[in-house]
Amino acid sequence: MKDPFEYSEIFYNEAIMYLETKWNRQLNDHERHVLVEGYRFGRMIEAEDEIKIIFTK
Repeated sequence: MKDPFEYSEIFYNEAIMYLETKWNRQLNDHERHVLVEGYRFGRMIEAEDEIKIIFTK
């Protein structure tokens, strides 16, 4: 598995804001870090799946 890409901070902020709104509180530093790593991992898996779809056609 490859290392996940770095994304613009605005993408992370959108995910952070979503959870802070959903949970009605601010995330602590640890929660933000875990969320950012999970976001990067999820985007990497999504990109790999899209590549597989393109090459199987």
